[in-house]
Amino acid sequence: MKHWFRHILTLCLLLTVLVLQAQIISVQSKLSSDSLMIGDQVLFTIHVEAAWEVAFIMPVLTDTLSRELEVLAPYGADTSRTEDGSWVIDHSYIVTGFEPGLQMVPSQRVIYTFNSIRDTALSMPLMIQVYAPVVDTSQQIKPIKPPLNTPISIKEVIPWAALGILVWLTATLIYALIWMYRQKRRDPEIFSIKPLEPAHIVAFRDLDSLKYKKLWESGQVKLFYTQLTEITRRYIERQYGVPALERTTHEILEAFRVSNTEDPLLDDILRDLLELADLVKFAKEDPLPMDNQTNLNNAYLFVQKTFPMFYEDKIEDMDKAEIKNKEEEDNE
Repeated sequence: MKHWFRHILTLCLLLTVLVLQAQIISVQSKLSSDSLMIGDQVLFTIHVEAAWEVAFIMPVLTDTLSRELEVLAPYGADTSRTEDGSWVIDHSYIVTGFEPGLQMVPSQRVIYTFNSIRDTALSMPLMIQVYAPVVDTSQQIKPIKPPLNTPISIKEVIPWAALGILVWLTATLIYALIWMYRQKRRDPEIFSIKPLEPAHIVAFRDLDSLKYKKLWESGQVKLFYTQLTEITRRYIERQYGVPALERTTHEILEAFRVSNTEDPLLDDILRDLLELADLVKFAKEDPLPMDNQTNLNNAYLFVQKTFPMFYEDKIEDMDKAEIKNKEEEDNE
């Protein structure tokens, strides 16, 4: 008696679990057709309905559905919600078969979690009939038909036309470059490079522009010193060949001190200008208007004092070279 009671209790618990599982999640497998010819394609869909509080993982089919059925590609995925918030998900795949006979589509597993309990829901297995083509062996084998002559479409012409245009443009560009090169060799004046303006001319023009902006009068003291030091650094870079725009104030002062052997006052002018500019830009120093005007005047003075020295050295070097050339000619 106890033995029968135990079986009845187990059966009741099993039925309760199945009913509860059916209420929270259900998994179904569907085929668009119950048969196909070898090589044909059918649509296989996994349909899941689950309560909103259920977390689950859909099965992923890659290349095979079973040993006899192949998955060609995913067809689509659709997710929706019902009025009570339940999930409705469909994952579809394109399936084919090359083995004739009645083939079984295995059950699909959906792992889900409900109230911290992890379980698996299964779909019912399906059957599909795969037919082989019927061949009439009594008929004579016919020869292979020749390929059909199909007209050329616009889609086929466009790539070749684009390639032809690209080749034509490339050839034109190469021809133009060769022509320009030959013209340059025949008449160099056509492509001569315009000589750069002297560094002091550019510096004076930029300082005049900065003076007329009246930046510090309008409260833009930091911008005034930024542009003032940039003009000075660019002048030093072009005049002396020193990369002043990339060097620190200390490095610029050291380099200029070595090259300046004529006027020590220029060292003080350049140091006061650059160091005060660093204080304004990085330490938020607020100089007096008189200091601003003085530094602007010092920038003019620095350019005015240095560019004649540079050109005098350059002229002296040119004179020495000319005298040397004349002596060599006389010796010959």
